[in-house]
Amino acid sequence: MEKRMLLLVVALLVAGLWSSAAWALRPMGPPMAGLEQGQMSVGFDFSWSKMNVEVEGETLDDVESLAYLANLGYGIADNWEAFIRLGLAGIEIDDVDFSGDNQFAYGFGTKVTFAESDPLTWGGLFQMDWTKSEDEVEIDSYEIQVAAGPTYQMEGMSLYGGPFLHFVGGEVKDIPLIGTVDLEQESIFGGYVGAQFDIAENASCHIEYQLTGDASGIGVGVVWKF
Repeated sequence: MEKRMLLLVVALLVAGLWSSAAWALRPMGPPMAGLEQGQMSVGFDFSWSKMNVEVEGETLDDVESLAYLANLGYGIADNWEAFIRLGLAGIEIDDVDFSGDNQFAYGFGTKVTFAESDPLTWGGLFQMDWTKSEDEVEIDSYEIQVAAGPTYQMEGMSLYGGPFLHFVGGEVKDIPLIGTVDLEQESIFGGYVGAQFDIAENASCHIEYQLTGDASGIGVGVVWKF
């Protein structure tokens, strides 16, 4: 068992080095559509997160990730928007003193407004990020976040948050003497809270905190609408 776990850790270190977009909480922002129909936005997010990952029934603790993501959004309707994001992400594993470099990360998502009753707006969001890379081993992984909740709007700022679901899955393939192993998150349920501030006409910044039973993350970002 100890030999098997050693091989798993070595393989995961190689996978982390070449596919560091996995295993992370990504910023979500207000759970509502913020763009009018035909309106566009561009933004930038920075996030840090730490979580535990389950591999073949064993836990890999304290997987840290830093991500730098550019976002492009489009208002499909007044109550519905979609976005894509591209950027870089890196990973560190405290338990084994591993520090990986930054690699390409990408994802997409959508936000919907369900109901508005000034000053509260209720809505939800879905977003997905993933990576597929190959070197010493091949990794094919994804992450999904689904959230819903209120946004409380005030002059010059808003507060938002609510419960969310967090899914991590995939496979690490071609591991010497093992073959393929599955990876997944330790906890699914969590909650988050954030604040958004107007900094100029059609421009805002936000900061938020996310927490599940085995993960936590902080994100900040800016958005320009046009």
